[in-house]
Amino acid sequence: MWQDWVNGILGLWVIIMALTSYTTSTTVVVVTGGVIAIVGFWGALQKSA
Repeated sequence: MWQDWVNGILGLWVIIMALTSYTTSTTVVVVTGGVIAIVGFWGALQKSA
């Protein structure tokens, strides 16, 4: 369960790092970080079976 929370936090960290330094692939990194964060937090909020 804690792994999902870590994935969500790391996804947010990727987005923040991408926004602090502009590169040509900033959009790709922000989208990737967003997907990681969403999936991580979504998994953490799901009830285990």
